[in-house]
Amino acid sequence: MSGNSRIDGFPGTPRFVDAPPMLLAGLRRHHPFATAYSSIVAQWEDWRRLPELPGAVVGVTYGAICGATDDSLEYLSGVEVGDFAALPAGLGRMRVPAQHYAVFTLHGHVSLLPRAWQAIRDEWLPQSGYEPVHGPEFERYDWRFDPGSGTGTMEIWCAVRRRT
Repeated sequence: MSGNSRIDGFPGTPRFVDAPPMLLAGLRRHHPFATAYSSIVAQWEDWRRLPELPGAVVGVTYGAICGATDDSLEYLSGVEVGDFAALPAGLGRMRVPAQHYAVFTLHGHVSLLPRAWQAIRDEWLPQSGYEPVHGPEFERYDWRFDPGSGTGTMEIWCAVRRRT
């Protein structure tokens, strides 16, 4: 996936962003890789039924990978908040440090996400001159995405640094 090649509707060449730190809050659950797509879709359906969170930045939601093992991942569906103090007990929280990100834009249905993540890791990253940085990676959904139909524009943010 180099140059201007496209896989499943997203460009092979990302833009790069130096993002400030942020606080994310939402539903946080573990998912075995074998069933992750369907269980994450169900997690988002549960998320959409929650009331608006105190101090939430309105208009943008995040799907953040909190950690992964060989057979599962932890995923947070949520929003950016100003602080954690007023949040209800039991809600997932994540501190995202300032990072340098490769940002991939994807157009279409959310079912494209697993293939896009795999293509980034298996094809783009080894050829890119970048290496992953330990820290949260996430999907970002704004006004260009329709959560009801699961279609629109999505972004995949991968924390990276120049390979040494």
